[in-house]
Amino acid sequence: MVSIDKRRYPLATRLRGKKVVIKFGGSSIGGENELDNFAKDISFLVSLGVKPLIVHGGGPEISDEMKRRGMTAIKVAGLRITDDATLAVAMDVLANINNLIVEALKRVGLKAVGMAGGECSTVMCRKMKPSKAKDENGRDIAVDLGNVGEITKVEPSKLKLLLTSGFVPVIYPICSAGKGRMMNVNADTMAAHIAKAIGSEDLVLVTDVTGIMREFGKEETVIRHATIDEIDEMIESGVVSDGMIPKVEACKVAVKGGVSRAHMVCGLEKSIIVDALLSDGEHGTVVTR
Repeated sequence: MVSIDKRRYPLATRLRGKKVVIKFGGSSIGGENELDNFAKDISFLVSLGVKPLIVHGGGPEISDEMKRRGMTAIKVAGLRITDDATLAVAMDVLANINNLIVEALKRVGLKAVGMAGGECSTVMCRKMKPSKAKDENGRDIAVDLGNVGEITKVEPSKLKLLLTSGFVPVIYPICSAGKGRMMNVNADTMAAHIAKAIGSEDLVLVTDVTGIMREFGKEETVIRHATIDEIDEMIESGVVSDGMIPKVEACKVAVKGGVSRAHMVCGLEKSIIVDALLSDGEHGTVVTR
């Protein structure tokens, strides 16, 4: 019998029997201690009857490995190009991170299985169209990002079977473009599409910031609750910009697709995933319809 602090987790039964997609990666992955703490939080959720599915990225680790191999990131107008060599590094690094997460989950007694998004044609994508940018003279240009994909379809049958069988799937964002071609996709976006496809109750995006801020860098300006219409207004006004745009767009995809709540929380806060899902306090930003 799991002991639950009902004062801290008054919503402990809210997600019993429900699916939850949790995306984390990059600077929120941390070292082995952080992974072990993450695994304990996932184990606690499972003990309450929650069915978690994990999506992870690994952008900083990919950049570090490229430097270690003597590779220079190819950028055009600030956009990183994923050529064949960069894709090979990404596949190696993400597979290694995936294994570390799976092993951490197994150490706490969970049945975990790792996979690339493209395995069994689970997540399909197509080559992303050239991105609009400006050159050094301020002229409009179109940048071909190479082996970067945008998601076209998620086939959820394997994922649903794993969840029903008591497994915790751990997925990294190398997806299938068909005919044996693989591409890297945005992990936040993939998490949102998977959440929609499997009928997830909640989506949690673990980041290195405390949520959407009206003034970036000032935690006291965190926006605790936002609707998908308000998200559009924030992008239009510039409150949300740069790297935050894919994250809030992912929240929109999930909520429009039937996910009840999408959370953006800071992974540097201890047990933040459990707190965001099961407490009635304010943690990060929650996006709803």
